[in-house]
Amino acid sequence: MMHTTEQLFAEEKIIREYFNSWLESDFSRLDNWFSQDVYYRECYGATYEGLNELKAYINSKSKEQTVLKWDILSIAYTSSDQFVVTWFFDAKEKQEYCFDGVSLIAFSDNKIKSIVEYSTKHETYRPYKDKV
Repeated sequence: MMHTTEQLFAEEKIIREYFNSWLESDFSRLDNWFSQDVYYRECYGATYEGLNELKAYINSKSKEQTVLKWDILSIAYTSSDQFVVTWFFDAKEKQEYCFDGVSLIAFSDNKIKSIVEYSTKHETYRPYKDKV
């Protein structure tokens, strides 16, 4: 299904609002952003099927974690009808941690239908820089 420019802007706005909700600890619009049968796979393996499971996770996680940054680096809409969002994440629980990530986000009826996340270490190095 081909998206209109208006749909793309609206869906990108939802993505940005969702990421920002973690910074503001305001999850009052989850029903507006996610479909009831949403599938969410975290980069560390946990999965949530349905909005009720996702809400239970967010309610629990937001009590133990403070998100310091969740910076969106890029948002690209693909021909496979999903968004690829690259980002930097920084949070504190017992101690602070950060990593880079990618989310594959699909929409249905103007709501997020699925998110699948991947992560990688933020710190990089070049082991062969001086060897070539």
